[in-house]
Amino acid sequence: MHTVILGAGISGLSSAYALGQRRGETYNLYEKEMEIGGLCRTRQQGGFTFDVVSHVLHFRTAAAEQFVHAILDGHLQRIVRNAWIFFRGHYVPYPFQTHLGFLPAGEQASCLWGYARAWVDRQFNGARPPANFGAWIRQHFGAGIAQSFMIPYNTKLWGLPPEEMSADWVSPFVPRISFSQAVAGWLSKRNNEMGYNSSFYYPESGGIQALVNGLASHTHGISLGREVVQVDLDRKTVLFQTGETVPYDRLVSTIPLKALVLSARGIPEDLRRAAAELRSTSLLNVTCCVCHPLPHRYHWVYFPEPEFPFFRLLFPANISPAMVPENCSLVCAEISNPDLTRRDELELQTRELLVSLGMVKRPSDIVSTSCTYLDHAYPVHDLKREALVERLLEFLRSRDVWSVGRFGSWRYSSIDDAIVQALEVAQQISQPGPVEVPDFLA
Repeated sequence: MHTVILGAGISGLSSAYALGQRRGETYNLYEKEMEIGGLCRTRQQGGFTFDVVSHVLHFRTAAAEQFVHAILDGHLQRIVRNAWIFFRGHYVPYPFQTHLGFLPAGEQASCLWGYARAWVDRQFNGARPPANFGAWIRQHFGAGIAQSFMIPYNTKLWGLPPEEMSADWVSPFVPRISFSQAVAGWLSKRNNEMGYNSSFYYPESGGIQALVNGLASHTHGISLGREVVQVDLDRKTVLFQTGETVPYDRLVSTIPLKALVLSARGIPEDLRRAAAELRSTSLLNVTCCVCHPLPHRYHWVYFPEPEFPFFRLLFPANISPAMVPENCSLVCAEISNPDLTRRDELELQTRELLVSLGMVKRPSDIVSTSCTYLDHAYPVHDLKREALVERLLEFLRSRDVWSVGRFGSWRYSSIDDAIVQALEVAQQISQPGPVEVPDFLA
């Protein structure tokens, strides 16, 4: 049985690694770019090292944690998160909902009163299944926190109101709080670390590409510059833009689910129309290389307010000093769903805001800038997504095609999730049937 894997990002490389550990399995891995890594690539420019889009590692499963530690041979550092929110001209620790005491007085009263009303409603009426993400926010945090931070930030990030999104993705990523935690965060100006990434891991050097390279060193049969033109589900072949056609017994695809379905021959027309409705965000990442240290030790800062084009600033050298020359720093600005006709304007505006925020002393201290545009950044969990994706994945599996990873499964997820899903699929296609996450490191 021969497996063809599409896409040499974390999911594709993890699938290849796992299959390579199983006796009797053969595979080939194809990547459309001339380099591996997908969303997890790292660049070097004038002595600065930075990821094309920022990533950190946070493990919810022991299997993924063991896997990554083994791949990186222990060269992984654990870091306690130092994340903030820039709100009304002040820095508020993240998460917003447990630090109400840092807010201006009027916002404190509105947010705490709104949370108390929502809490009382849940006690008397129960936590009803929310109709959408906006309803989930108000149910768990109240109107004040919703209007001050949750609604504007998520609208900025996703490009649509939370009322038009489902809440099926929220549980692992947005920390809920108890009444006592809300009150304690109002009474005390202590930084209350909580949430799925209150601590995280990152390679000691080399950026996130270190994980990519580590995985690649345990795989073989990687062909670059192979963009999928057509997948023939009946003949079980893949046609690439090079004119090459390769056969498969099983296909593991990590390319965007929409692209896979729209390129597929032998798929019902109603499923093709369904795939066309899947939505995602795009991203412009503006990385500024700065010739002086930063005035703070923040790892990242969220910006919910509309006067800032970016939804988040990240500071990679505060995570890994090996990323920059001595006494230098990096600032990465992430802009969701950018208007590319304004790309130069957005870059200039970002540079000016870094000066006005005090991140950079003078415009001339930004020695170089790198801009990366990603057509696919995050899958959008709109109200149609769950049913559409379930139908598409079920049909593909019936045709010996497994679509995995963030965009393969069209699901907002982390590197941890991508690795676990890839390991699970590798075992499923080798030994069909329900399985636990395998330990390939034993």
